[in-house]
Amino acid sequence: MNFLAHSYLSFDIPDLVVGNYLGDFVKNKHLKTLPQGIQQGVKLHRFIDSYTDVHPLVKTGTRMLHASMAKYAPVAIDIYFDFLLAKHWALFHESELPTFCEKIYDTLMAYDGPMPDYMIGRRRRMVAGRWLENYRTYAGLQKVFTFLSKRAKFPSNLDQAGNILLTLEKPLEVEVFLPFFPILIDAVNTEISTYPSK
Repeated sequence: MNFLAHSYLSFDIPDLVVGNYLGDFVKNKHLKTLPQGIQQGVKLHRFIDSYTDVHPLVKTGTRMLHASMAKYAPVAIDIYFDFLLAKHWALFHESELPTFCEKIYDTLMAYDGPMPDYMIGRRRRMVAGRWLENYRTYAGLQKVFTFLSKRAKFPSNLDQAGNILLTLEKPLEVEVFLPFFPILIDAVNTEISTYPSK
């Protein structure tokens, strides 16, 4: 899962939104400097990633991509899932996607607690660049993949990932994402129920 799915799976809880956003980037040494609710959001982010990575349905999708994406197949499927979530947004959320995205941006910008310095600029760029909306279109998706391909340490084929999706979109959608995402929602709700109240 990438930014859009992680934001959705925060279920409109501001601390979880912020922590989920920080999850890929905050180092363990910084974690204890964050408020408890934000720490829970980081923990939730890591739960979502680990649960997703080992689920049999997701492994099926990763195998579909392995021939063309090799070791970057898990990266590609995370981003495809955001595209498919945007495509099927009305199934999962009562708000229109642009309205939801605006609320996420407002929540992120309103947070004025501790945050690693390198994340402050990233947050500003995310909001200015409307990153969440990039997942709605093939062009936006390709923009994400082009950016990632420039950062890849190994030959990745990520610059072709948008075209690859065109050939695999239906099986990834029907056989992987649509059956998996409701399962993930239930798992996340269970995980959140274990977090102590403030």
